[in-house]
Amino acid sequence: MRNLLIGLTTVLAWVPSTLLVVLACFALIGAVGSIFDLPITFSLKWILTSLFGIAGYIALTSVSWGLKLNHKTRLVFLILGFLALGFTYWSGVKFDGEMFKLGSGWFEVYLFLCPALFLLIHIVLHLLWLRKAI
Repeated sequence: MRNLLIGLTTVLAWVPSTLLVVLACFALIGAVGSIFDLPITFSLKWILTSLFGIAGYIALTSVSWGLKLNHKTRLVFLILGFLALGFTYWSGVKFDGEMFKLGSGWFEVYLFLCPALFLLIHIVLHLLWLRKAI
């Protein structure tokens, strides 16, 4: 069962997250570069969101490919990644194309919903494992 979950996480969460982490790196560079041109809160929001997304990608890499992370660190990174993904999706839907446009097609489901679902599954599993360890 564990191997099946890791395989599904790799295909349905880590692969689309690889594309998202590239976009997060570009967003981070853009937000840092425009920190004095745009309102500071806007830039800081996207700097934090990008950093949280990169942390979530590190956590998914740890789950999928065995990158050695402490369980508590991995749990924090999973939560940060989930928050970044939720904020990014909410921003794309709420602002209706001002920054970027998100549709409801299969690509958006694969790109956002699958990683969010598996991040949530692994957050719950990590909370259960930490609870057993205590």
